[in-house]
Amino acid sequence: MIAPKHRCDTWRVAEACGVRLMRPEQSRQQRRPRECFAKRTLKRIGQRHGEAHLALVLRLIVETDGNAAELGRDTIVAISGLLAANPALLDRGGALFDDFDRIDLMAVRLKAKELSVGLSTAETMRVLLALEMIGADK
Repeated sequence: MIAPKHRCDTWRVAEACGVRLMRPEQSRQQRRPRECFAKRTLKRIGQRHGEAHLALVLRLIVETDGNAAELGRDTIVAISGLLAANPALLDRGGALFDDFDRIDLMAVRLKAKELSVGLSTAETMRVLLALEMIGADK
């Protein structure tokens, strides 16, 4: 059975999280903090999981130390997938943000690209992030 789509005002959610949605033709070599060119990805995630989920994904990126420039498709999909597959993470509350403060999302993305394991970068990132979260429990 296909899950019903949630209504999602991507622009409003992004604005509430301090994220600027940019047109692809405005893309630069290096992203600036809080700029996102992955509007379709945000829309898809919002419709699938709801606005609250999308807002949490964006906040985990832009409100954690040094990660505000990591609003790329792979990172967004990886964090969304991690949260969707592990709802217990939501029980951590503010500690979840503390956990993400200890994670360098750029380093995780680059490591995921470097690994050749037959998965997409986003899927590999999701695994690496899950391992980081397990390490945060110890």
